[in-house]
Amino acid sequence: MVEKDLEVSDQKSREKDAAFYQEEAMVNETEKYNESVDYNKIQIPDGGYGWVVCMCYFFLNFCTWGSNSGFAIYLSYYLESNRFPGATKLDFAAIGGLAFGAGLIFAPLINYFVIKTSVKTSIAVGIVLQGAALLLCAFATKLWQVFLTQGLLVSFGLAFISIPATNIISPWFRRKRTLALGIGASGSGLGGILFNLAMQRIVEVKSLKWALISQCIINSVLSTVALLLIRTRDNVVRETAKEMPKFFELSLLKNAAVWFLIFYVSCTMLGYVVLLYSLSAFAVSLGYSQKQGSIVSCMISVGGFVFRPAVGHVADKYGPVTVGIIVHAIVGIICLAMWIPCRNLATAIAFGLLSGALMGSIWPLQTSIISRIGGLNKLPAIYSFTWPCIGMMSIVSPIIGLRLRSNDPTVANQYVNTAIFSGMGYFGAAFFLWMIRGYLIARDKLAMVAKTGHDDGELHLHVTIPELLKGLLTIGRLPRKV
Repeated sequence: MVEKDLEVSDQKSREKDAAFYQEEAMVNETEKYNESVDYNKIQIPDGGYGWVVCMCYFFLNFCTWGSNSGFAIYLSYYLESNRFPGATKLDFAAIGGLAFGAGLIFAPLINYFVIKTSVKTSIAVGIVLQGAALLLCAFATKLWQVFLTQGLLVSFGLAFISIPATNIISPWFRRKRTLALGIGASGSGLGGILFNLAMQRIVEVKSLKWALISQCIINSVLSTVALLLIRTRDNVVRETAKEMPKFFELSLLKNAAVWFLIFYVSCTMLGYVVLLYSLSAFAVSLGYSQKQGSIVSCMISVGGFVFRPAVGHVADKYGPVTVGIIVHAIVGIICLAMWIPCRNLATAIAFGLLSGALMGSIWPLQTSIISRIGGLNKLPAIYSFTWPCIGMMSIVSPIIGLRLRSNDPTVANQYVNTAIFSGMGYFGAAFFLWMIRGYLIARDKLAMVAKTGHDDGELHLHVTIPELLKGLLTIGRLPRKV
């Protein structure tokens, strides 16, 4: 009887050991980059008509963010021509800031409009607003008219186009999501090239009026073609999530990753807009012409056009957050190492190209990071927190850039403080991305056990502070790409 009991006990012990080793093997397996283990319920085609949608997104970025990049040319013209007597540099910097960010502050309301109508309706409204703004500005004779048209109205046109357009790519791609976003985001780079060089030439040969009219025609035609070809997969996401997306959710602020994301985009935009709007004027401050300044500013767009798809491809391979940390830190370094000692046009062009290649990485990376944090159905709600932050930082950044500029003509580089500020903004962005990375690594370990999919949403998985700290220090193999 005793021997029988011992045999039963040994058998149970062996079963426990076997179960233990099996569990260990499973845990070890999840410690690899194993994208074949996919618990997502939302079906993603990863291509197909998605590439057409990607090109539509490309042209919408071309006509919004790319078009806005051309404001650097108008800013230089306003500053040098005295077109509006009594206007100050701060007035024109404020117009640029409004054009970039005023409409984005109202992102929650625009998201509500999109949910109640459709993506296409919102983009159509944006095309009309942007076209009307540029056309009216061409005939502006007073400064307040420029504020209303090239500032506020352009900004709302951009917001009604960009806010819904940002969300259309993710439901079409998973493995190649950041690559597709990078290709789409590179449209702003190509737009920056065209609108910096072509509008500068039209201003020189014809007038400011015809430059604005030309910009209006180009934007309206290309945006309308993109609008006609766009298709969304919102119904697929909603059916899987079994709930309508919300335009605003205060409960999301209980999640630490959402706060890290808010600080990340805020720091990035403080550095990004200051750098974007300062380089042309910086070249002029070195003694070069407006045309040479436009070439330096154009290099930012060249870098973005060429390298944003590459950033997206690398991010798909190694993870958008991890790659984001590296590229934002690099931009911070070159702001300090190249911009501060810059004394000639060749160095300024090289700096514009290198910084342009990486400084706008937020555009291809942001949506991938948000979808990792909250899932596809939470994209509008989370963007309702990040877009206003982007808008507010974009409004104040040009003014900060001008204020930081030294007015001492004997100083070799009047933009030293501007360079330091921009660099610190990017270092701050890299820090908060590191915090997001630690959070996602900790949560992914919980998700592999719970067998959940990140596109479906994993905000219900709670990450403790010790788990977050452990994730921050994790460098080796991970449960998923982060």
